[in-house]
Amino acid sequence: MLGLRLVGEEENGNAFSLYGPKRAGLITSPRTQEVQLSELLNSLEREVEDLNSKYCEAYVTLINVMEHLVKLTSLLLPTNTTKEVK
Repeated sequence: MLGLRLVGEEENGNAFSLYGPKRAGLITSPRTQEVQLSELLNSLEREVEDLNSKYCEAYVTLINVMEHLVKLTSLLLPTNTTKEVK
């Protein structure tokens, strides 16, 4: 008995595209791909925002530490740095 076949489907039930065999459930519509890409883009934007926030936090910490080191270093230097020339 003959059954219905999809366009591009072979006798064994596999469908082929230009990129190789397709299986049921693995074929995504352009709309589904658009939604997935949009979700991925949103996720990437959140990651970039998070990394930028962490970078700014690290930068502020570095500036504060460097200012503190400058203050400590100035305390260690002798107060009279002028030498008498003979």
